[in-house]
Amino acid sequence: MNSLTINLRSFSRNIGLVRVINRFRTNRPYEDRFHKAIEDAIRPGDTAWDIGANVGFYTETFCSRVGPQGCVVAFEPFPESLEQIRERLPDCAWLRLENVALGDEDTLRHLVLSDNSTTHHLDSGTGQDPDARSIPVTVVRGDSVRQRLGGAPNLIKIDVEGFEEEVLSGLSETLSEPNLRAVFVEVHFHLLSQRGQANAPVRIEKMLRAKGFRVAWLDASHLQAIRP
Repeated sequence: MNSLTINLRSFSRNIGLVRVINRFRTNRPYEDRFHKAIEDAIRPGDTAWDIGANVGFYTETFCSRVGPQGCVVAFEPFPESLEQIRERLPDCAWLRLENVALGDEDTLRHLVLSDNSTTHHLDSGTGQDPDARSIPVTVVRGDSVRQRLGGAPNLIKIDVEGFEEEVLSGLSETLSEPNLRAVFVEVHFHLLSQRGQANAPVRIEKMLRAKGFRVAWLDASHLQAIRP
């Protein structure tokens, strides 16, 4: 994907063309191809990281696929969502819950809350609405977590509401690990544009390719990076 493609996408979204196209798509569930690609990539005994786990839809898939010989780490900064994961998977002894957000530095930030937990996001640090509801959260680099846990994952899924580039930047050392076979990212073009990061998808592709991954877009918003 290049800058021209991104600009065309933004123009199509602004004039409502994306909504029209979506009406004529098949009735397959949103993220269906993304979900299947993840299922195909994960193996029994793997270590999988679910970054931006929300209430654990993908976490549950990971736990089922890797089995007791594997390990699943779910990263979710919103405590209520993390509790829902705990209630959803009470018997998964190979699940580790991390009540943190991942980013490009180890710091403290605020999580801006919305009516829907799927759209909670980190504050941008550029004059957040003073009336917005938020809670303090710990932000850590994925590389710091890898060092603490003592090993790199085999598969990573990222869904972080417009902070995809920061998460990947904080995983720079981890992305170089040969054991990491696959990275799956939901890219939030609209939110990136709002943050002044419209060209982040181009940089994300270059970053992953520089780490030795083969990058492909599964649909308009979901990126797959596989180590050959």
